[in-house]
Amino acid sequence: HWVPEPSRLEDADLVVVPGSKSTVSDLEWLRRTGLARALSERAAAGRPVLGICGGYQMLGRTISDSVESGVGTVEGLGLLDLDIEFAAEKVLVQASGRSVVFGSDPVRGYEIHHGRVVRNDDDALLTTAGGVGEGSVRGGVVGTHWHGLLESDDFRRSFLAWVAEKAGRAGFEVASDTSVAALREQQVDLLADLVDSNIDIDAVL
Repeated sequence: HWVPEPSRLEDADLVVVPGSKSTVSDLEWLRRTGLARALSERAAAGRPVLGICGGYQMLGRTISDSVESGVGTVEGLGLLDLDIEFAAEKVLVQASGRSVVFGSDPVRGYEIHHGRVVRNDDDALLTTAGGVGEGSVRGGVVGTHWHGLLESDDFRRSFLAWVAEKAGRAGFEVASDTSVAALREQQVDLLADLVDSNIDIDAVL
């Protein structure tokens, strides 16, 4: 569920702070709505929070941004012990590696962001194919620049089992047969069938 105010977070097993093209202004929105305070309370209680890309950057201690917003250095939420600095050139990477914290499963994802981690004193979430640490884990707070990480089925299962344990969901079992790739293929096939049955393909060609 997308939530606009903090009371909706109380019963959530996992809160995801997603990517953003306006990191600093969206961080201010989190503060203005009370969601920032709710996230801090979750983190203090050890309850799971996941930040992805811009959401990951917001969870750090500082963001220095002279590129997107031009406001300079602002305080992040301080839930992860890292600092972010924006650069004019955008990072555009298809990435692969292995999980470090949640088993050692192979993982894939992609990066598209201006912000760079210039200091990180938390445990790494992943190790890239080049042997470099990526992402952060501190208590119940996890962050990564990698979009699409949860499409790696084995990693997602390990991560969700960890979330369930942190959230106190005794007896939770992750579905062992869910394949994101297969589900996506089904969706593409459905779209293709709809196009084929409703459009004169010969006329289009």
